[in-house]
Amino acid sequence: MEELRVEVLRRLAERALKDLEEAYKRVPDIDNGKTYLWRGKERVRLMLNILKEVQEDAI
Repeated sequence: MEELRVEVLRRLAERALKDLEEAYKRVPDIDNGKTYLWRGKERVRLMLNILKEVQEDAI
């Protein structure tokens, strides 16, 4: 059951990262929102790495 939860979280994080990358491409450079999107991408990327490590350790 724990493996299923980790898999679901990993997929959600992958989707969130993809969405953030798309939004980052569309935000104008002069907008401060680009910085917030970049920070969000880095946070999701970190979560994704942690989830992948947890999943590998479970195997």
